[in-house]
Order: sequence, then C-alpha cells, then structure tokens
Amino acid sequence: MQTWVVVALGVCAGFLLALQLAACWRARRVLGRAAADTSSVDKSAAGERRRVYYFFAEHCGRCRAMAPLVAQLQPAHHHLIRVDVVQSLALARASGVAATPSFVLVKANTIRQVRPGGMSEKRLGRMREAI
Repeated sequence: MQTWVVVALGVCAGFLLALQLAACWRARRVLGRAAADTSSVDKSAAGERRRVYYFFAEHCGRCRAMAPLVAQLQPAHHHLIRVDVVQSLALARASGVAATPSFVLVKANTIRQVRPGGMSEKRLGRMREAI
C-alpha cells in the first residue's frame, strides 16, 4: 500500500511540473512578437511606451494574494494594467498567458517579458524598470 501512495504522489508531482513547464514554454513563444490590440484595457496608459499587464482571475487564490500589492502600486504607476482573463481571454492567449497570475511587459508594442506566477514588490519593480 505504501508503494502505491508513493507512485501516486510521484505521478501528481510530475503532472504539476509538466503544467508549469507548459506555461513557461507558452510564455517564451511570444517573446519578441507584436502585442495584440490592447486598446480595450489600456485606458489612461494608452499613450505609454512601456506597459505591464497583470492577468488575473477572480477564482485564483494566488491572484487574490497579489491583488493588494497591485492595487497599492496602480495609483502611482498607471502603466500597470489589470486584465481579467475571463473578460479578455483572447488577449490573454495572444499574450502567452497560460496561468494566472501572470505579468506581461510590453515595450513599443512588442512583448518583452511574460512572467507566470506571483511576484514580490521588488521583483515587480524590476520588471517595470526593465529594458
């Protein structure tokens, strides 16, 4: 019976690792490509050369954990744009988002970085300053 439990845990861990690798692979595929039309979500950041999109889902626990940090940073950084994947699924797919939360850096209408997963304030700050 113990062998069965170890095998089941190994299979589950392998599956979760495969999901993470697939999300990273999808994110890498879009780097350097032209960004999709983001005019529906840009609002006050429409004229900005560099924008960071925060893709989230209401049902996502890690997204809810990131929400206070993003809300705190948004007033001072209007180029940080929240995008609900349920409402903008086509934009999320075109941006290489395969998991939530994800952050996408767009500079001069080119996708420069896609970071799946949560971030600390320091790491998010480095992303905003990048390139």
